[in-house]
Amino acid sequence: MRNQSLLGAVLATLLLTMGSAATGVEKSEGAKAENANPQEAYVFKTIGERKLKIHFHYPSDWKATDTRPAIVFFFGGAWTGGTVGQFQAQADYFATRGLVAARADYRVKSRDGVTPDKCVEDARSAVRWMRQNSKRLGIDPKKLIASGGSAGGHLAACTMIAQSVEADSDDLSVSTIPQAMVLFNPVLNFENERMIGRLNGDKQLARKISPTLHIDKNTPPAVIFFGSEDRLKVHGDEYWEKAKSLGVRADKFIAEGQGHGFFNRSPWRERTLIAADKFLASLGFLEGEPTIQEPDGKASSPPEQRRAQQMRQTDRQRSEAPQQAPGGRRRRVDGNRGNVMARWLAMDKDGDGTISRDEAQGPIKGNFDRIDSNSDGFIDRKELGQLATRLRRRNINSILPKTHPDSSNWPDLFRPDLSNAVFPEGIWIVENGILTASEDQAIWTTRDYDNFILDLEFKTAPGTNSGVVVYCSDTTNWIPNSVEIQIADDYAEKWAKAPKSWHCGAIFGHLAPSKSTVKKPGEWNRFTITCVDQKIDVVLNGEQVVSMDMSLWTSAKTNPDGSEIPPWLNKPLSKQPTKGKIGLQGKHAGAPIWFRNIKIKELK
Repeated sequence: MRNQSLLGAVLATLLLTMGSAATGVEKSEGAKAENANPQEAYVFKTIGERKLKIHFHYPSDWKATDTRPAIVFFFGGAWTGGTVGQFQAQADYFATRGLVAARADYRVKSRDGVTPDKCVEDARSAVRWMRQNSKRLGIDPKKLIASGGSAGGHLAACTMIAQSVEADSDDLSVSTIPQAMVLFNPVLNFENERMIGRLNGDKQLARKISPTLHIDKNTPPAVIFFGSEDRLKVHGDEYWEKAKSLGVRADKFIAEGQGHGFFNRSPWRERTLIAADKFLASLGFLEGEPTIQEPDGKASSPPEQRRAQQMRQTDRQRSEAPQQAPGGRRRRVDGNRGNVMARWLAMDKDGDGTISRDEAQGPIKGNFDRIDSNSDGFIDRKELGQLATRLRRRNINSILPKTHPDSSNWPDLFRPDLSNAVFPEGIWIVENGILTASEDQAIWTTRDYDNFILDLEFKTAPGTNSGVVVYCSDTTNWIPNSVEIQIADDYAEKWAKAPKSWHCGAIFGHLAPSKSTVKKPGEWNRFTITCVDQKIDVVLNGEQVVSMDMSLWTSAKTNPDGSEIPPWLNKPLSKQPTKGKIGLQGKHAGAPIWFRNIKIKELK
């Protein structure tokens, strides 16, 4: 590998699937420097390159000199996904009622590789930041309401714990305890086998983020919403019982016949907003009656139904129409995607473009909570597309080699005369079927590849440092714009002492091999490299040494395990394209490298 000095499913998630806090205030691009907008975002915490923002919604007559009550929402998504946009409708409504409303971002597993305790840390940091900046926000720090849904409801509830998990740079003299909580189907206790598993079995940590275990007579009042059919309702039952025994107010709202995430959709969105409004008014945070009206219960208006019908028709046409395949051949759309979409269309009885729990049938009903990745109680087009992609990956993974395949009948990656390769003239040559380079220059395919199995042999010399490059989007600046599977003489002292993510078989700079299986210089080694979307598997000399999910590498500075990434690899792998040129690195670090039997099988 060139350098500057030395040179983890069939389904993504289940039901709910330490950096330094910013001490100053950094506004997001486009925000005014002095006066707040009706909607505005501030960075409240920075971890490495990750900037977490709070998005504010202000009443139309808001002034910076106000001291208004404030409510902060945390989105759901299993501590794994979800977006800060979830509670925009609720934030907009409460801003019209006179509150300063906020929606806070936090780290999640799919983007940041974190466990739920880090999500809780971020939520507590957000509350502290709001209190520390109350004067510029025009809010009363003693009138703060925490709210959220599903995993976000858990985070909101964890703000009421006096001593929990804390970011190292948080000012612990600033309390996180809110004056009220509005919780939508939250997880409230991590002390069970399923939840502890998300914390790698850490029982002490589970207790620190279990709100029910911390209820006392000073716990702030709450209103808690659950559907009667939500399997998480047991969390509410336990909380209500303990709160009642201590004389703590915990209002109960049960939506009969509804499952998880019911509050995201009309008419339950309006019904829960009305109930939350009345609850907050009873505490003196709001005045007057709710200004939102309960709809007649119909799921969609006629215009929405017409749009949904148009979407359904488009999907049918796409699922039935043949598509153009590479090389001009005609092929039908992927079977999994077509089958999943067809089942979805058949189940969408009311034509609103989503499937409710009641509409779901068969395997989709049985796996509803797993498919409903944002836990909003409905399966939409995006989630169906994600399911189809996972099924496709599962089908491909079922045929992927765990050791070296018989590639004797596979096509060569490069023709014997290298007429389908790009390289500086005179640098790469083939002699007796062996490919080698005289200088430190790479050789590239002329076309892009996405899903494939690459099988090859290589031989090192003393001190060799080379690599196989995949997904390269820019061959003129390939180092930060590709993924490299490292080739190195691990027996050489220079490379043996290098970081393990520089050893042979590693995803260079990012993921070390699980074991060292490279042979001594002068002996032939065999690589089988499988690339399917963001998943890369590496078999070296009969042993699987690497299995990477690129989506977990969200930082360009640190790997998910906390180790540092070389500074010249300055793009997160999660954002790298998964289609590009394939290349081989030449005579790097002064030592030669030889390749032979370079075969490829494309996975369609």
